[in-house]
Parts: sequence; C-alpha cells; structure tokens
Amino acid sequence: MITRPLLIQTILLSAVGCDSSSGGDKADAQEESLAAVSYCEAIAPSFCDFYLRCGRMDVTTQEGCESNFLESCNSKYEGAYVELETLGFLELSSDGIAACERHLETVDCAQQVFELTGPCADIWAGQQSIGETCGLDAEFFTCDESSECVLSPDFCGTCKELVAIGDACIPVEQTCGSEAFCNDGLCKARKKNGEACGDEDRCGPGSSCSNGSCTGPAFVGRGDACDRANRCPYLTECISGRCEAAVLQGEACDETTTCATGYCDQGTCVPPQANGSACTGASQCRSLLCGDGQCQPRPSTCMQ
Repeated sequence: MITRPLLIQTILLSAVGCDSSSGGDKADAQEESLAAVSYCEAIAPSFCDFYLRCGRMDVTTQEGCESNFLESCNSKYEGAYVELETLGFLELSSDGIAACERHLETVDCAQQVFELTGPCADIWAGQQSIGETCGLDAEFFTCDESSECVLSPDFCGTCKELVAIGDACIPVEQTCGSEAFCNDGLCKARKKNGEACGDEDRCGPGSSCSNGSCTGPAFVGRGDACDRANRCPYLTECISGRCEAAVLQGEACDETTTCATGYCDQGTCVPPQANGSACTGASQCRSLLCGDGQCQPRPSTCMQ
C-alpha cells in the first residue's frame, strides 16, 4: 500500500476541489519549457519575495529565505517532478513561471492560501489528456491545458475536461477547476476571501464560509499561538499550540522537535532518501512515495 504525505503546497494542493472548479487560466497552452531540475532555482526569488512580504517564512532576509527554500524544494519536492518529466507526464513551463512571478508581486496575501494555485498552477504543463489518469502531490499537475485532475476518495484521479466560468458544465464528466464549481449546470466562480458568502456559494481552496464571509487561515509568527485557523510560517512547526522553531538538516532532533525539511534519523535531521531506500513514511522519500518499506519511484500506482 502506497502511503502519501499531507501537503501544504503544495498543494497543494491541497487537492483543490475533488469535485470541482476554475475555468479560464489553463486555456492558454504553455509552449516554452525548461528542465525540471531548474524548478527550485527558477522560482526561489519570486516565492521568497512573496514569503517575506506575507510572513510565510520565519526569516528576515531574501538571502536567508532563498537558502532555506532551495534546501527544502530541492530535497523534498523536485525529485518527484524530475521523475515525472523523465516519463513524459509533465514539463516545466517558462511562460507559467513568468505568469506566477507577476501574480506574486501584487496578490493580496490573504488570497494566496496555497502556493501552486491561481496563475502559479501553470508552472507545470501536464501532458495527460482528458480521460487519462493523474494523482496526488506532483501527479496533480500532469493533466494538459484542456483538463484538470479530479481526485477520488482514494486520492487517485482522472483528467476531466476543464470548463470556463460561466459555461455549461456536467458535474461527473467535467470540472470547473479549482477556482469555480458546477452550480445548476453552469460554472460559478468561488468567492474570494473577504467576500460575502451564503449557502449556495463556495470559497476558494483552503478557505471556508464563516459568519457570512469567506475566510482563509491566518499566518502567525514564531512563538504565537497556533491551530488550524492560525498557521505557523515555514521553518517553524505548531507544537503544543505554539509556533516553535523547526530543526534544519544536519542539526540534532528528537521526539519533541520537527525537521524543517527531511526527517529525523538517529538524532539528526537528514534529507529525504532515493528510490529503494528503507522508509516508514512518505516524507522520508524524494519521490514522496513510500510502499512496502521502501521509497518507490514515480508514477504512483494511480497512474500505472
């Protein structure tokens, strides 16, 4: 049985709407591509600008942010994307990176709950067509510009036809993407954080309708109280209701601490391991897949 990690970004992804939503942004095909091994270096400056502006990482300088960002991204996420690129499931889009950079420069911090949503979802250009398979984590981005991954309860997915906001939709056969949902046969935009909402509305990924208004999580600082509604910044973890500094790779760790990247092995935070290495959880693997006690290669069983 393949085990999968709970993601931030990541996602992400947070499995944007297993049932629905967003129409138009993916309609523009991404023609220019870069090698997946350039991913972390290509996005670090713009994401660190955003992190510093919005308090998403427990650092005070661009240099400090990029150093920690690259350690985390290269060791924890990039390996899965490189494997999927090698297999022909996705490509890194230079057009998508440029669109994400422009978006992060001005986006209201409260509106960008997850990193790879909105224009930043198009950093990866998927190669799977309508009706083909996709999955959780990196495999969520393997669908092409005409489709988007819709996950099932088992976290395996199918690339469903992507319908634009305002157009007619068939719930089971199509998807409105992550920023909309199928309502009475038409794709209806999700409400943004701060907008009024009612029983017939839905809020954006990671947010909910509370007291008549769409509300996302708040991001607090080191030492502050934390819970599901008050999130800790990167390089800290919520421990016993308080944001505590996380441990970096090469530093000492124990059952009372959390590694910022990688995992705790015999008292030291170490990077995730290569395919074939022994594991007890997905966070120990560069592929983000652990099965039968070993780090497994991509794609997951969802796409085989």
